[in-house]
Amino acid sequence: MLELNLYYLILFFGLGACIGSFVNASAYRLVRGQDWIFTKSKCFACNKKLTFLQNIPIFGYLRYFGNSKCCASQIPIRYLLVEFAFAIIFISHLMVFGGYLTVVYLPFICILSIIFLTDMEAFHIPDIASIGGTAIGLIFVIYKFPSLPNTTESLIAGGLGFFTIYFINLIYRILRGKNGIGFGDAKLMLMLGIWMGVENILVILFIASFLGTLLGISYVIYYSKLDISFSAINNKNILELELPFGCFLVCAALIDHFFNVTNHLYNIYL
Repeated sequence: MLELNLYYLILFFGLGACIGSFVNASAYRLVRGQDWIFTKSKCFACNKKLTFLQNIPIFGYLRYFGNSKCCASQIPIRYLLVEFAFAIIFISHLMVFGGYLTVVYLPFICILSIIFLTDMEAFHIPDIASIGGTAIGLIFVIYKFPSLPNTTESLIAGGLGFFTIYFINLIYRILRGKNGIGFGDAKLMLMLGIWMGVENILVILFIASFLGTLLGISYVIYYSKLDISFSAINNKNILELELPFGCFLVCAALIDHFFNVTNHLYNIYL
């Protein structure tokens, strides 16, 4: 485990916040079909080009108390939270896995973060993220980067992840006449399988399903205890609640990656 002094903590916190700012901007633009690489940062309200100080992660938000300097519009709190959260994730990864593995897994974590934001906002997982992440993972696997599965296991895990979601959705479609899980989730599972391997992909699916079920039950319980009657809320809408399953897959993948859940489970049961 890497130990960082205060100087490096501040340095890497700032670097992580900058990467989080990129993740924020990329997700925002991908949802809206904009160029996510070369477009210069603009105010989301009046489209005026942002200055250098306004672009500084976290500081740019806090300096103007969450308001745009150009038009005094309120900046969504999401921007501050994502920058701060990614800075914490970046430092945590450095301390747990060291610098080399952090560089190896940085594209993976960035892409997962983008997918989380786009799926949460628009129920959409861009192909440039999932397929692009799959391609990067394959390159890393072929060149035998450390801690990644071998090529055979990676391909098997990717196929297993993809077709598991595909067939679950196929069964749901046969029974209900509509899709239950988006095709983007299948491509996300393909990417996760390539990066994490067969054993991990099954654990990730279990954790994601558990988290989704827990949130769904909590949602129903919350609305059932409101002052208005449960039936007046429209039970059909509650029973057909749609959740961004990609967000749960992302959370499950990060939990498994950071806490090594798969190995712990196999040590317990084998």
